[in-house]
Amino acid sequence: MSIRKMLLLLSTLLVMSPVWAALNAHEEARINAMLAELAKQQDIVFVRNGSEHNSAEAVSHLQLKLKNTRKRINSAEQFVDKVASSSSISGKPYLVKRGDQQENAQVFLRRLLAESDKTLAQSAPSS
Repeated sequence: MSIRKMLLLLSTLLVMSPVWAALNAHEEARINAMLAELAKQQDIVFVRNGSEHNSAEAVSHLQLKLKNTRKRINSAEQFVDKVASSSSISGKPYLVKRGDQQENAQVFLRRLLAESDKTLAQSAPSS
């Protein structure tokens, strides 16, 4: 194999692999704040692959998914969009039920992230 082909192959592999992806402390704090808010949502049902779960079970599951993916994502938004909103096995989107209302988990978690970001900003020390 020529050097040019080897360099092309190497550059392709580097572009395709998440070498530079990894959560920094701020982004992980944002995710943890969102999960803390999710834990407080006692009136929701989190639906994964047709199975219903309470908020504590949902948080536990999403914490496991975070543990397994933290080196492949670099933002809280990526966590919500690519990890926390659908099944990595079936590809089916998760749902959130509250009373007779139901919505896609991505929409719900994005809203929860925005709310928890406001809380984080208010509790951050001023410089």
